[in-house]
Amino acid sequence: MDKKVILFIHGIAGHPNQFRMLTGSVPVGTEMCVMLLKGHGGSVDDFSRATMEDWQNQVDEAIERLKKEFDEIYVAAHSMGTLFALQRADRPEIKKLFLLAVPLKVRFKPLPFFSKTKNMLSAVLQKNGADFDPCYGIEADLRFWKYLGWIPNYLSLLREIKKTREMVRNGMKLNKKCTVFQSLKDEMVHPVSFEYLQETDAEVTMLENSTHYEYGAEDLEKIKTAFKLWLG
Repeated sequence: MDKKVILFIHGIAGHPNQFRMLTGSVPVGTEMCVMLLKGHGGSVDDFSRATMEDWQNQVDEAIERLKKEFDEIYVAAHSMGTLFALQRADRPEIKKLFLLAVPLKVRFKPLPFFSKTKNMLSAVLQKNGADFDPCYGIEADLRFWKYLGWIPNYLSLLREIKKTREMVRNGMKLNKKCTVFQSLKDEMVHPVSFEYLQETDAEVTMLENSTHYEYGAEDLEKIKTAFKLWLG
């Protein structure tokens, strides 16, 4: 029997916690490698010191390490992590992809942003910042000028989005099982990303009652059921 491993890749300013809804479905005998990208899981300054090159190299190093030990690598990813997955989809050691919130075009909704900011402020002032958001990978910090150091990373992200979008629009065919879920109410990913993905050979589903990180009860069950099928 082939040895397989699932590589989980979170998004920018995200955290491996966001995959907790999936990891419980991984059967005994299937290994998991849950990445924590450099600069995540720490302070605002830690994130500022990390770069897109660091993250790309980290993913490549993980794949090179895993392919020496396992016959098959499955990749489950969210947001920015899905870009890394799609950019490497032609590698023969990667057998399947499970992608959430693929950002082939971005959008910004101010209301969810300011709501999250309010929660962050409350968390810091109450000294329970660790409980602010389990999917958020950076410690909350009231010194907002420090966030200016994030600008280069988000500009790099926009370049990666454009690069991956062009790959898809130029006729990308994955030639392997790829399950994708997009969220209609996503405050960060534009719905047109769904249309781009439909041009590939991926199985793409739009979730009607979900956002970038949060899923409605029915949508969450759809994801969990599809993940079990994807595992095969």
